[in-house]
Amino acid sequence: MFRLVFALRKIAFAALAAFADRRVPVRLKLLAAAAALLVMSPLNVLGDIPLLGIIDDAGLLFWVLTWFTRASAPYRNTIDA
Repeated sequence: MFRLVFALRKIAFAALAAFADRRVPVRLKLLAAAAALLVMSPLNVLGDIPLLGIIDDAGLLFWVLTWFTRASAPYRNTIDA
């Protein structure tokens, strides 16, 4: 559990850095923001997995942040001339 918290912290900071980077396309940022809002929405469109409650939402949010960090990496690893 302790390792999961540090992994989430690390990926959250990487996603925030990617979100602030101007080289990452706006459409990618909007897609990641929409996915995160869908997971955290109080309307609970996706529904909860029984007996897991908020843990499944945390897992989905972790997955969205990981996806966004990996998807934005090619744009951030370019050298501006």
